Amino acid sequence: MKLLPISLMVLSLTGYADEKVKPATPAPEAPKSVQVEVLDSNGKKFILVKSIESAEEFAAFEKDAQAITAEQKDTALTKQLLDLALTTPEKEARSRELDGKFKKLQATNDNMAKTYNFDLTRQYLVVPTSVKVLTIVTNDEYTKLAAAKDFKPDTVVAGPDDKKLILKETVKGAAEVEAFQQQVRRVLEAKRGLQQLVEAQPRFTKAEDKKKIEEAIKNTQAEVNKSLEEFKKSRGYEIPNEFNIQTAQAKLYTLLSDEEQKNLQSQIDGKDAKPETKPDKK
Repeated sequence: MKLLPISLMVLSLTGYADEKVKPATPAPEAPKSVQVEVLDSNGKKFILVKSIESAEEFAAFEKDAQAITAEQKDTALTKQLLDLALTTPEKEARSRELDGKFKKLQATNDNMAKTYNFDLTRQYLVVPTSVKVLTIVTNDEYTKLAAAKDFKPDTVVAGPDDKKLILKETVKGAAEVEAFQQQVRRVLEAKRGLQQLVEAQPRFTKAEDKKKIEEAIKNTQAEVNKSLEEFKKSRGYEIPNEFNIQTAQAKLYTLLSDEEQKNLQSQIDGKDAKPETKPDKK
């Protein structure tokens, strides 16, 4: 099962940056015709730089973000090996290798900037604003569903290993997505805790310990049942044993420095201060 983080997903791609990797995107500015969207998170301000409008686009973004992260780590490792090199031939070889990897990393960074307004020298937040809840069905289950009069073919999504996924619901809105993920997390954590207690139970042999573990299992089972019932009551269906949460839409924000915040605010204040232009009356 794939579950996104409960709150905001931080892309920590700023841990390693070298002077050879030049920023691919300029400091954010207030758009001329588009309203600025700023997000406050833990006392920090982030500005919207990209709206991702489909599951396919988000999957491509995830893949590209993972790729540039891998390149970044590989480049950092090569630099460490260069710093540890002892002989001149080894230093020269490592230096050539590092130059090549820096060029590749720069090219990837430039491409990310063009596609997503993304730059590995900055910090980002990804906020899911719409997710699809998909449940895995067997071929027999799919055959029965497909035979129903109210069956909608567009609710079927191809999954891994030729499995079929049926759309259970679409959750829209950043707050709604976060609340939904909190519900799912509560169920999963309760089930995980129960499983751990059940697996540990055979290790307790003393009567007093057996009583305690049995009581803990009873209480945790009650918590599992409660979380499942609350999920069903709020969502209108029972949480499946196997399901997939797919991000359908998301917003990409980048962290603003103090100076960028000041510049952005001055731009906004300057525009607000301009008198409204009205058409001449004829």
